[in-house]
Amino acid sequence: MRAYKAADTNGNGFVELREFEKIVQLLQQYDEISKIFQELDTNDDHRVSFDEFKNGFELLGEDTPDEESLKQEFDGIDSNDGGYILFDEVRIKY
Repeated sequence: MRAYKAADTNGNGFVELREFEKIVQLLQQYDEISKIFQELDTNDDHRVSFDEFKNGFELLGEDTPDEESLKQEFDGIDSNDGGYILFDEVRIKY
Protein backbone atom coordinates (compact mmCIF):
# COMPACT_ATOMS: atom_id res chain seq x y z
CA MET A 1 0.00 0.00 0.00
CA ARG A 2 2.88 2.39 0.78
CA ALA A 3 4.41 1.79 -2.65
CA TYR A 4 1.03 2.27 -4.34
CA LYS A 5 0.44 5.61 -2.62
CA ALA A 6 3.97 6.79 -3.35
CA ALA A 7 3.69 5.80 -7.01
CA ASP A 8 0.32 7.49 -7.57
CA THR A 9 2.09 10.79 -8.22
CA ASN A 10 -0.93 12.61 -9.64
CA GLY A 11 -3.19 11.46 -6.77
CA ASN A 12 -6.01 10.17 -8.97
CA GLY A 13 -6.24 6.83 -7.14
CA PHE A 14 -5.01 4.85 -10.13
CA VAL A 15 -1.56 3.71 -11.15
CA GLU A 16 -0.96 4.65 -14.73
CA LEU A 17 1.63 2.99 -16.93
CA ARG A 18 4.26 5.64 -16.26
CA GLU A 19 3.66 5.27 -12.52
CA PHE A 20 3.86 1.47 -12.63
CA GLU A 21 7.65 1.49 -13.04
CA LYS A 22 7.89 3.54 -9.87
CA ILE A 23 5.84 0.92 -7.97
CA VAL A 24 8.20 -1.84 -9.09
CA GLN A 25 11.24 0.19 -7.97
CA LEU A 26 9.65 1.06 -4.62
CA LEU A 27 8.64 -2.55 -3.94
CA GLN A 28 12.20 -3.68 -4.59
CA GLN A 29 13.55 -0.98 -2.25
CA TYR A 30 11.01 -1.84 0.47
CA ASP A 31 11.87 -5.53 0.17
CA GLU A 32 15.58 -4.84 0.55
CA ILE A 33 15.04 -2.50 3.50
CA SER A 34 12.68 -5.03 5.12
CA LYS A 35 15.24 -7.84 4.87
CA ILE A 36 17.97 -5.73 6.47
CA PHE A 37 15.57 -4.49 9.15
CA GLN A 38 14.57 -8.07 10.02
CA GLU A 39 18.23 -9.08 10.30
CA LEU A 40 18.91 -6.19 12.67
CA ASP A 41 15.76 -6.80 14.77
CA THR A 42 17.11 -9.87 16.55
CA ASN A 43 14.40 -10.00 19.23
CA ASP A 44 11.53 -9.63 16.71
CA ASP A 45 9.86 -6.70 18.46
CA HIS A 46 9.50 -4.81 15.13
CA ARG A 47 11.94 -2.11 16.14
CA VAL A 48 15.72 -1.84 16.29
CA SER A 49 17.43 -0.83 19.52
CA PHE A 50 20.81 0.86 19.59
CA ASP A 51 22.43 -2.42 20.68
CA GLU A 52 20.82 -4.28 17.77
CA PHE A 53 21.94 -1.50 15.44
CA LYS A 54 25.50 -1.69 16.76
CA ASN A 55 25.59 -5.49 16.54
CA GLY A 56 24.15 -5.30 13.04
CA PHE A 57 27.26 -3.72 11.62
CA GLU A 58 29.15 -6.92 12.37
CA LEU A 59 26.24 -9.05 11.13
CA LEU A 60 26.20 -7.18 7.82
CA GLY A 61 29.98 -7.45 7.51
CA GLU A 62 30.53 -3.72 7.91
CA ASP A 63 33.40 -2.11 9.74
CA THR A 64 32.11 -0.85 13.06
CA PRO A 65 32.63 2.89 13.53
CA ASP A 66 33.28 4.33 16.96
CA GLU A 67 30.33 4.38 19.36
CA GLU A 68 29.77 8.14 19.06
CA SER A 69 29.52 7.94 15.25
CA LEU A 70 27.14 4.98 15.54
CA LYS A 71 24.96 6.89 17.99
CA GLN A 72 24.82 9.90 15.66
CA GLU A 73 23.78 7.68 12.75
CA PHE A 74 21.20 5.90 14.93
CA ASP A 75 19.75 9.20 16.14
CA GLY A 76 19.62 10.48 12.56
CA ILE A 77 17.40 7.55 11.58
CA ASP A 78 15.31 7.62 14.80
CA SER A 79 13.30 10.61 13.59
CA ASN A 80 10.66 10.41 16.33
CA ASP A 81 13.32 10.25 19.08
CA GLY A 82 11.66 7.13 20.49
CA GLY A 83 14.96 5.42 21.27
CA TYR A 84 14.28 2.74 18.66
CA ILE A 85 14.41 2.67 14.88
CA LEU A 86 11.10 1.76 13.25
CA PHE A 87 10.72 0.37 9.73
CA ASP A 88 9.02 3.53 8.46
CA GLU A 89 11.88 5.65 9.79
CA VAL A 90 14.36 3.57 7.79
CA ARG A 91 12.13 3.64 4.71
CA ILE A 92 11.83 7.43 4.84
CA LYS A 93 15.54 7.95 5.47
CA TYR A 94 16.69 5.71 2.63
